[in-house]
Amino acid sequence: MIIDCAIYRGGIREKASPDLDALESALASLSAKDDFLWIGVFEPTAAELAQIAGPLKLHPLAVEDAVTANQRPKVERYEDHIFMSIKTVTYDNDDIETAEINAFLGANYLLTVRHGKGHDLRAVRYHAELHDHELEHGPTAALYAVVDSVVDDYEEVAAELEIDVQEVETSIFSNERTSDSSRIYRLKRETLEFKRAVMPLREPVNRFVSGAMPAEAQPYFRDVADHLSRVAESIDSTDHLLDNALNAHLAQLSIQQNVDMRKLAAGAALFAAATMIAGVYGMNFEHMPELHWLYGYPLSILMMIAVCYVLYRKFKTSGWL
Repeated sequence: MIIDCAIYRGGIREKASPDLDALESALASLSAKDDFLWIGVFEPTAAELAQIAGPLKLHPLAVEDAVTANQRPKVERYEDHIFMSIKTVTYDNDDIETAEINAFLGANYLLTVRHGKGHDLRAVRYHAELHDHELEHGPTAALYAVVDSVVDDYEEVAAELEIDVQEVETSIFSNERTSDSSRIYRLKRETLEFKRAVMPLREPVNRFVSGAMPAEAQPYFRDVADHLSRVAESIDSTDHLLDNALNAHLAQLSIQQNVDMRKLAAGAALFAAATMIAGVYGMNFEHMPELHWLYGYPLSILMMIAVCYVLYRKFKTSGWL
């Protein structure tokens, strides 16, 4: 259940026992202001998380939300800690998958509860430990490292979505006949899923910037807020482009259908002229002089060819064929 557990003193990592019974002693050993305990947990059961919640004095409602793992991105403040829920996003083959990270931020600890396999916090922790001057600021700096890594993934996903939209636009306006409506719909659906993960997070991060976090941490979360704004603008732009692409695709289909109908009408006209001449000569009236004329048959064939050729030239000139 516990993936990693460490004490940070002055930003330097000290290994702590993952044993649940040792949590209270680990917390009691934190003497300096910015010393903190960082616990990483992966998909715990309610009973397992309750064992951690006791020493950390976590609110039961927040613990319940962390176990459920189907939360809307949010931040809730309790008496002695902050609970934050964020969505992680991965994108592959026009398919967006979301997972969830729930974080408990206290005065001297950070507990991260991860659900799903979309975002491995071990890499985030390792990168933060390489910049120990940031972890000197305490558990708030660790929370910033987690949130910043998630938002960086958002920007990568937004860039990949833009590339796919450009591919759709190129396909729509190519000379080849393509069927792009299903991909456009799929991208619209995935964009909506992406939007649900990103948009609710903007307001909590803005609260961090406006005073919910210590003054020294606010510039870092302001940077996160700027990145979130860029991602939100990219999502809106992608959504509008997909709407325009769908309308353009439908217009292209309508134009292609009109072209097909004109070609069918022109072909029908060519056969109609020949059929009319053949019908006249096939009536077999007794007093039709051409019936007994030596050159009647070749003349009728020649007339059919001539009329069809004239019609073909006219249709070709007008663009119907």
